[in-house]
Amino acid sequence: MVEVYKVYRREGSPKRCNKQYEYIKFVAVSVGHGAGVIDFMKKVLTMTDEEYDDVVNRCGEYGRFKLGNLKKFYEIEIFPEHAAKLKDEMPEGALKDVISDLKEGFLVIRKVF
Repeated sequence: MVEVYKVYRREGSPKRCNKQYEYIKFVAVSVGHGAGVIDFMKKVLTMTDEEYDDVVNRCGEYGRFKLGNLKKFYEIEIFPEHAAKLKDEMPEGALKDVISDLKEGFLVIRKVF
C-alpha cells in the first residue's frame, strides 16, 4: 500500500507555549527537522502497490527516477519544484491530480507495510 500525505498547516514556535509543544519542538529539532517548525499532515490519497508501480512505469525519465525512489527509501518528498517537472510527464490519474495541485508546502509519499 502507498499513502500520499500533504502538509495542511505549518506551525512556528509561539512566544509562549505549553510544555508538550516545547517537547515536540525539541524532538523535531534534535532529529534534524526545520528549527521550531511542526508540520501537520493529512492523508490525501491511498493506492495499491500495483497502481503506484503502473504510474511510475508510465512516467518519463525524471518521474521514474523520482517516484521510483520509493522502492529504495520507502518514503519520498515532493516539493513544488519537483511537481512542476513531474506533472508534465505523468499519466492521467489521481496521483497526477494531487501532484499538479501542489503550489506550496510538500507531499510525502510513503510505502506502508
